[in-house]
Amino acid sequence: EKERTRIATDMHDDLGAGLSRIKFLSQSLLNKEKGEVIKPELEKITVFSDEMSEKMGEIIWALNEKNDTLADLIAYSRSYAAEYLASHDIKCEANTPMNLPGTFITGEMRRNIFLSVKECLHNVVKHAEATRVCFSINLNHNMQIIIHDNGKGIDKNSQRLFSNGIQNIEKRMKEINGKVSFINEEGTKVLLRIQISL
Repeated sequence: EKERTRIATDMHDDLGAGLSRIKFLSQSLLNKEKGEVIKPELEKITVFSDEMSEKMGEIIWALNEKNDTLADLIAYSRSYAAEYLASHDIKCEANTPMNLPGTFITGEMRRNIFLSVKECLHNVVKHAEATRVCFSINLNHNMQIIIHDNGKGIDKNSQRLFSNGIQNIEKRMKEINGKVSFINEEGTKVLLRIQISL
């Protein structure tokens, strides 16, 4: 019931907002005079449509019980990291275990881990000015995800600029009894630690 409520909220907030923006932009195009420039609005519609398609894919992935294994989570996260960073011209060096365990992982834990990874990558693209990211996953009694960029690092004095993202990650990790650390080390290194029985 909790999961159904969360999915309904996600669809209302994310997909509903995206559809409203597309509707608004479409209406503004209809109201333009013949010959007026419409390219910016069309580009925005394309961006919003892509965002909604991505979000729908994430919801479907989260709903599919066939994906409730650690192997699926790692494979999906790695694929997302590579594609998302490549779309922003950032090189991704991925290091994940060769033999992925089929350990069961709840939908709630899977979702919180993936969205934390997604938020980290979003922060890299938006704030870090990085050209390379090392995405690593280590499995040794527990799970450790390391996202290390070669950008400008975290300025403690201007951390409020992306504090919402950091707070979201901290909240998601807390919900699954995990921990997150943000380290200035030749860029920014984010460590996500999750207790999982392997």
